[in-house]
Amino acid sequence: MLGRALSLCLALAAAPALAQTPEAVLRDLLSAPPRAVQFAPGFLDQVPRPQLDAILDDLRDTIGPVTGIRLTGDAVLVTTATHRMRARIGLDGQGRVALLFFEPPQPLAGDLETALDEIAALGSEVAWLAMRDGRVLAENRAGVPLAVASTFKLGVLSVLAEDIASGARRWQDVVRLEQRHRSLPTGMMQDWPAGAPVTLHSAAALMIANSDNTATDLLIDTLGRNRVAAALGLETMLSTREFFALKGDGPAAAAYSAAPAADRSAIAARAAQTLPDFAAASGPHVPGVEWSLPLTRLCALIGPLADLPLMAINPGPVPAADWAQVAYKGGSEAGVLNLTAALRDRQGRKYCVAVTVNAGGTIDTARAIGAYRALLDVLAGLE
Repeated sequence: MLGRALSLCLALAAAPALAQTPEAVLRDLLSAPPRAVQFAPGFLDQVPRPQLDAILDDLRDTIGPVTGIRLTGDAVLVTTATHRMRARIGLDGQGRVALLFFEPPQPLAGDLETALDEIAALGSEVAWLAMRDGRVLAENRAGVPLAVASTFKLGVLSVLAEDIASGARRWQDVVRLEQRHRSLPTGMMQDWPAGAPVTLHSAAALMIANSDNTATDLLIDTLGRNRVAAALGLETMLSTREFFALKGDGPAAAAYSAAPAADRSAIAARAAQTLPDFAAASGPHVPGVEWSLPLTRLCALIGPLADLPLMAINPGPVPAADWAQVAYKGGSEAGVLNLTAALRDRQGRKYCVAVTVNAGGTIDTARAIGAYRALLDVLAGLE
């Protein structure tokens, strides 16, 4: 979920010696428009020049002149007066770029106020909540329900974890994937055959680490929709299949949004009898057709789940090497972005850092991730 691609990656076989240093090549790329001779032929076969030029132009405009480059293996930390950026670079035996990867630039925020200003500028409706050991360090509209997309899946996992803890279920219990559970990507389980046996642990891991929508609907059906709705504090609970069906059917979405809560489930179920194609369901956020949750609820949900090993499979935008423990779940669709993490630092202090952005248009996801990382850095340095 990085929005416009900011990563280029193509690994080629390396020859024994490099004709020039990776630092020099990277500094050159971030200082002036690239030349074709700087790249291995296979790289340019995979990355069209217009795309490459646009990405590098955007990076130069965003971060400004490079002031430092620190290389460890193929991992690089680029610094400028205003940003730092993690990257990777690899050269072939003739000193040409064979591997190149840029993470979203992170603005340098010297204090909490500056970091929060960066986040506040991300959309028309922005909320944040930062807590350490249960104490609020910063918050804005943290109790206001906003659309959070796939982060609602924390509620599904919370109910499952409750059943595991009580002995009502076991991680190794097997459930069957049925046609009614089939949803649209993200994920992979939508392509699995009907009747496929799936352990609860596999479904939960796919739901959290890959944001697998079909695995999510399988778990909602297994655990009980009303229980998940109660965990989330929602009066009406959509499955992901229903969400996509409503987004792909304008009249049904309008009827759902306007209907009393008691009638919405029936409208959603009728719409979901037919699953739309991906393009029809990929349009802008439809107000009222979403999972709208406050950040206080998300932090309350993720905290007790933080020690589950499956929560650490995918740390998302959080630099995992900077923390002793990372548990992450986020969500996005057009006009919606949420980033929620439960963290533990090297001193054993526990954090919840959550940000929601809702906007009428496109959200600059790379900018949002950079701002989120800057906030994490500042919070970690607070006494």
